[in-house]
Amino acid sequence: MSGVAPRSRVRRAGIVYLTLFATGTLGALLVAPHVQDPAAVVAALLPTGAGAYLAWSAYRADRVEAAGAADPGVVADRLAVAVRRQWEAEAVVRRLADPYPLPVSWRGADADLAEVTQGLAGRDGEIGALFAGRVPDRRLLVLGAPGAGKTLLLVRLLLALIEDRAAGDPVPVLFPLASWDPSAVDLRGWMERKLVQDHAELGAAAPGEYGGSTLAGMLLDRRLVLPVLDGFDELPTGTSGLALHRIGEALPYGCGLVLSSRTAEYRAALRPRTGVPARLTGMAGIRLEPLGADDVAEYLLRDAGGADTPAAARWQPVVAALRTDASAAGALRSPLMVSLARSVYNPRPGEAEGELPDPAELLRCPTRTAVRRHLLDAFVGAAYRPHPQCPCPWTVGEARHALRFLARRMERGADGAAEVAWWKLGHAVPAVLPQVLAGVLLGVLGWLVEGGTMELTHYFAQEPQAPTAWEERGGLGVVAAGICGGPAGGFAATLAITLLCAAAVAPGVPADLVLHRLADGGSLTLVGVIISGFACGARTGLRLPADWDWRLPATGLAAAICYGLAFDNACGTVSALLYGVAAAAVGRDGPDTDPACPVARVRWHWSPRGVCRGLLGGLLLGGSILLEGLLADVLSGGSTRRYIAPADPVAAGWAALQVGAVFAVACLLLNGLRTVPVDLGASVDGRALLANDRRTIGTCVLTAAVVGALVIGTQGWCAAVWGSTGVWGAAPAESRHWVYAVGLVPSLLTGLAIGIRQSAWPRYAVARCYLALRAKVPFDLMTFLSDAHEHRGVLRRTGAVYQFRHIDLQHRLAEADLCRRQ
Repeated sequence: MSGVAPRSRVRRAGIVYLTLFATGTLGALLVAPHVQDPAAVVAALLPTGAGAYLAWSAYRADRVEAAGAADPGVVADRLAVAVRRQWEAEAVVRRLADPYPLPVSWRGADADLAEVTQGLAGRDGEIGALFAGRVPDRRLLVLGAPGAGKTLLLVRLLLALIEDRAAGDPVPVLFPLASWDPSAVDLRGWMERKLVQDHAELGAAAPGEYGGSTLAGMLLDRRLVLPVLDGFDELPTGTSGLALHRIGEALPYGCGLVLSSRTAEYRAALRPRTGVPARLTGMAGIRLEPLGADDVAEYLLRDAGGADTPAAARWQPVVAALRTDASAAGALRSPLMVSLARSVYNPRPGEAEGELPDPAELLRCPTRTAVRRHLLDAFVGAAYRPHPQCPCPWTVGEARHALRFLARRMERGADGAAEVAWWKLGHAVPAVLPQVLAGVLLGVLGWLVEGGTMELTHYFAQEPQAPTAWEERGGLGVVAAGICGGPAGGFAATLAITLLCAAAVAPGVPADLVLHRLADGGSLTLVGVIISGFACGARTGLRLPADWDWRLPATGLAAAICYGLAFDNACGTVSALLYGVAAAAVGRDGPDTDPACPVARVRWHWSPRGVCRGLLGGLLLGGSILLEGLLADVLSGGSTRRYIAPADPVAAGWAALQVGAVFAVACLLLNGLRTVPVDLGASVDGRALLANDRRTIGTCVLTAAVVGALVIGTQGWCAAVWGSTGVWGAAPAESRHWVYAVGLVPSLLTGLAIGIRQSAWPRYAVARCYLALRAKVPFDLMTFLSDAHEHRGVLRRTGAVYQFRHIDLQHRLAEADLCRRQ
């Protein structure tokens, strides 16, 4: 679903369409008298009226359909369907109703924690009726001890509200607060990003009257989303007071809200040591009660197959102790501990109970804390124990090691949030590593492709002179590496190509060859950085010189010095410095290393910014070539010294015009590439997002190949016809028929660089290999995460990201990993 264009844009498109149709018809009628059979021309025009009307009708119908699809009520209804499917599937995976839902009960919260506390007691499935009938302001606070079943109750409430929801009503959406940093971003902006992350279609543009917002922002502004904020106690340390202030600011009295927290943490947030305390007005509060001994015993025995089964008989010592003050009895009053206990000690279908540990070992734990730690430690081993119906490719030790690593990273907040998202895994590797690897790959590939294509071009064109030497090729690969990996990637490509060129002329390697390749690489890297900033900078926008980055002019100066040492050429100094200044004006030193969201697919849209960016870039690059040519004409004095630009002012101006035009058109076409979100009604799955993101690279390569073949080929064909300059090493006179094929070389490399830059998959691939080689996670990480969620119950999935099923499990795994390291 895409945003709807304003009515003026639709009217303008209609006027353009009718103008073109009328102009074409008039032109055909004017030309008709000059052809042999004018009647044939008129007859050919008659059927076009019906086709034109059908095309126009289809266009208007598409606009009407798009306008209806972007209606806030329709978007909210579609979101409700997606949320219901998501949490119904999650309830099955978490076995929330297997063998039956745990009987959670509650009563009114303490009067100092909420404004409405009377008449709120209830049990089990009454939570939906409570919220609809006894919470007049639709603002509910759910409190409880650790593992008391707060998330379980919120899921029941969410599904009940969606079941009773009428068309156009607000949609309850669960937001895990563990991934929110209130000191860095406001709640409204964070919720909008989470909606787009979990339901990518909501990232499309809203209708024009909503001021350029996304569909997610439109729903939030229209109060068509009921925020269900889970885990207030899981916020970063020391931010709870600020978080309350930001929640009250974003969701003031009159806005629906559901918030869950541990009781002690919420009370502490209401009474900060410093500053003015914040308080959410209009909140009704409930506090979850511990499970009863009879409820726990009945649930564990039922899950074991019934009271008369051998598996249930193993629970008799524990059942007898539930009615005492034993440590196990106190710990098993928590729904979380009951769920862990049944996973550890009860057999799964097809599993023999003789292979399982004895539940009586819980009675040997001296304290409740010891029981909790024992169950948390044993849960991972129970989840990954061998089972004939669900084989596991990882041993218990391998799984525990990987989960400890993930938990430790989430504890540190290394990925910016307490969640596992495959597109954020690049933070786990040194930042320069993906850039260097991409640079080496593009440099070597560019050297091979460019050299091979030139050989084939000279062969099929049957040109008499020998093709360019292999040691002088590979410049396009350096440009592509600069686009993709910034200075680090470009210099890595330069080193790789220098080694290849040295190998091509072995055994003797002249020193000036190494200097020439290094100097060329430095300048071409900056060319790639400029293209990266202009042609691919749509995500962050063109920055003003206020964001000046002095590292790039310094890099340009280093490249200029290399040129001066290699060729005694002042022109190279001017050109390299101009490249660096232009790149600094863009305000970027390479590509973004952390895409906010994986790409679904890409399409081309008209971009006025792309026109300005392309024209500016073309003027800068064309001007640099013209300036260098003029200086070369002044400094050459009849010398045969080699210069970058032609030493003839006319030829230099023509070359500048060609390069500037090619760059401007390429920027316009490539800057128009925009990501398209996936279908909201489809299930959001990390594997599907990974596959879509990976296909983006192929789309960029094919698009750039077609564009480059046409643009560069046409430029080269004109150059060959008018005899202005050679085309990538081919003679102008004989190579005019091959310039379009030759244009594929830079286009394919540029498209590959653009695809790598805009896609999150390459960084994920590097991070996965890096971590697997260091034995941190399995190589097939996506399969491991999916298995941990769907078959083991260790992780839970919220949209496209994974979290541990409970924060206590994450803390325990991270604590065990830290102890093991020490």
